[in-house]
Amino acid sequence: MRKFALLLCALACAAGVYLLRGGTEGAPPDPAQAENPAPRAQTVRVEAARVLSAQAQEEPIVLTVWDEGRAVRMDMEDYLIYAVAGEMPASYEMEALKAQAVAARSYLAWKMPAFGGGGCSQGVDTDVCTDSTHCMAYWSEEEMRERWGEAYAENRARIEEAVRATAGEVMLYNGSPIQALFHSASGGQTEDAQAVWGTAYPYLTSVESAEEGESGKEVRLKIGALVSALNEAFPGANLTEQNVRSAFSVRSRTDSGRADVVQVGEVTATGRAVRTALDLRSTNFTIAYQGEEAVLTTVGYGHGVGMSQVGANAMAAQGSSYREILQHYYTGVAFAPLRAGDV
Repeated sequence: MRKFALLLCALACAAGVYLLRGGTEGAPPDPAQAENPAPRAQTVRVEAARVLSAQAQEEPIVLTVWDEGRAVRMDMEDYLIYAVAGEMPASYEMEALKAQAVAARSYLAWKMPAFGGGGCSQGVDTDVCTDSTHCMAYWSEEEMRERWGEAYAENRARIEEAVRATAGEVMLYNGSPIQALFHSASGGQTEDAQAVWGTAYPYLTSVESAEEGESGKEVRLKIGALVSALNEAFPGANLTEQNVRSAFSVRSRTDSGRADVVQVGEVTATGRAVRTALDLRSTNFTIAYQGEEAVLTTVGYGHGVGMSQVGANAMAAQGSSYREILQHYYTGVAFAPLRAGDV
């Protein structure tokens, strides 16, 4: 690992590379929980001197966390225990939990002002917040005890093992920490970031994701309720119970099969906007009608960009290591620890 880190330092110094990054859908509120925010445009450079072998770390990286209206200082590795607990089921395979820990740590590094990020807008001079709809999910000790009950000690130990086993490790692209977006389930194919937010990220491209047992989920709405919800979300749509069957349809889809452009009466909307308006699990949805009901069937859960948590667990169950999982979902990334002394 030390030889790898030294080689990476040499390459980064020679290249002097920059990375264009970008803002947020609001983590889009969902996955298994919770998804993390979408891109914001910003140019960032992380010097190769920030990369170091784990043995050389002398002090922890400390975060300023905005939690319920106050700023709290926390060791990054301790914070990650609570974040991973909120983001991924503790019952998942250990290599999937490790992959989640590295993805979450990479996202934190990308977000921290100390490494060129923009921090968290929820609090002044903060790195991250505990609001799952804004940054990442976060379960306190009390929440873990309440949710896990008798399994608390075992589940917490598994999460802590995943975090400690990958301590300090992040993913880099061209020498910079990546915006490691993730979601609950992709439904077989992840989404390209450009298709969601209009900006291309070389490490956030569409890839296959084996997710056995992830069948479509139905949302049934009375025709009147569907019309009301769409007219409220899209002023000027002018939908009626009489015309909705022909006036509400998906006009185009992305390469991964998700709704891109949707006709909503007299309004043209994005699949993301319709998903939000109808509280759907994903933008990969179809529309059908049965009697007086509209049936919307969704595949996957979340924005679909980056690592699928269900897919990561499936890969781990088939013998993939956490690094193999991450390199599958984040194209062209390298691994290296962060140096606390540079924060």
